[in-house]
Parts: sequence; C-alpha cells; structure tokens
Amino acid sequence: MGAIERGERSLALDTLVRLDNRLGVTVDYLLADSVPDSGANIVEQFRQIIDRKPMERKQMAIQVLRTIFAYSNNGGA
Repeated sequence: MGAIERGERSLALDTLVRLDNRLGVTVDYLLADSVPDSGANIVEQFRQIIDRKPMERKQMAIQVLRTIFAYSNNGGA
C-alpha cells in the first residue's frame, strides 16, 4: 500500500475494485484528495461501512453506537 501511495507502484483497476469492496467504500472515496469533515460525510462513511453487511450486523453497529453515546452522555471518558 505504501508503495502505491508513494507512486512507486501502480494499481490495476480490478485490484482497486477488490480493495474498495474489502474496505466497504466506493472508488471515488478512495481517490478523493481530501474528505470534507461534514455531518453528511460522516453519515455517508457509516453507510458505506455497513452497506453490504447483513441486517444483524447493521443492528449490532447501531447498538454499539447507542452504547458509546449513552456512555459519553453519562460522564464517561
């Protein structure tokens, strides 16, 4: 990966697609120069992460988020 990022190696399109699928993101997300830090972007990142997961895994992710926010709202670190 580092060699690709430094421009020392190239990346074939099929490899890029496999990488995107493995990371759960889109090609345009990986190729963007920068990712704006906005509420819409955060929601989009979450959507891309859970998009192809089974419903049970999506529900688990939501429960983890609820637990984190409940903990932080109760004075947790």
